Parts: sequence; structure tokens; C-alpha cells
Amino acid sequence: MKVIDYHEAIFASELTTNARITALVISSYYNWKENQACWPSNKTLASGTGLSIRSIVRAKNELVSKGYLVSHRRWDASNMYIPCVPQSHTLRHIGTSLMTEVLTNNEVNNEYNNEINNEKNTVSNETVVPINKLKQGISTLGSIWDAFELVNEPGGLR
Repeated sequence: MKVIDYHEAIFASELTTNARITALVISSYYNWKENQACWPSNKTLASGTGLSIRSIVRAKNELVSKGYLVSHRRWDASNMYIPCVPQSHTLRHIGTSLMTEVLTNNEVNNEYNNEINNEKNTVSNETVVPINKLKQGISTLGSIWDAFELVNEPGGLR
């Protein structure tokens, strides 16, 4: 993941302002080239954001609960942070711009319905046989499978 991907996800999110600011400051300490975690203290984050330490703690909890930050407690009572983009966000490159899209149930349903409608509108080589012709074939041949085979043969039941 690149820093721009993370920032785009943060800007497109519904996070509180304090959580956004905190995420951006934490991401400034993260080593994006080597994908190595960072461990700024609450005091450092408070100084960088202008927020109180209590606001920093609440913002970090929000980021962790919504999937924008992974936090691990370290041995020396500090935390290690890894910025991440939640799976509910899909990042799509369109030309040279990057668009962040969150698929809602309605959008997924609309895509599925459009696919079904497109399939219905395509020309098919399938043969449609009226049910009375199929019944006639069953009574003549004795088996529904024999009737289906007869339908699919050239010059079969029409």
C-alpha cells in the first residue's frame, strides 16, 4: 500500500475529524518504503495534532475499531502502529486518478440485476418448445429424456 492510498481512504471515510488528524500524523511516522511499523507516543501524537492525550486515545480507538489502524502493545508499554485500509474500501485506478469506492448493498444488487437483464437481452440459440409439444413427445416416446433429445435434434419437435 502507498501513502496516497491510505490518505485517500482517510479523506473518503466517515471518521471524526480528530481520528482523521490522528491517522495522518501516525502515517507520517510510518516507514512507507519498507512497510515498517511506527511507535509514536501519545504525547508525540498530541504535540503533532494539537489534541489532548485523551482525544488521541479516543481517536486511536476509533481508527482501530473501523479498521484504519492496527495497534499492538509493545514490551515497554508503548504501542506499535500499522496504518491500513479496511476491506470495505476498494481502490480502483481510473486513468491516472485514484477513486475510492465503497460498495453498498444497493449498488451490488443493481450490478447483479443489470447482469441478469443483459443476459436476458442477448440472442440465444436455445430452442423454446411449447409444453404441449414436449408432452406429445413424452407420450410418444415414453420418457422425458427421450423427448428432450428429440427436441434438440434437427427437425425434431417444433
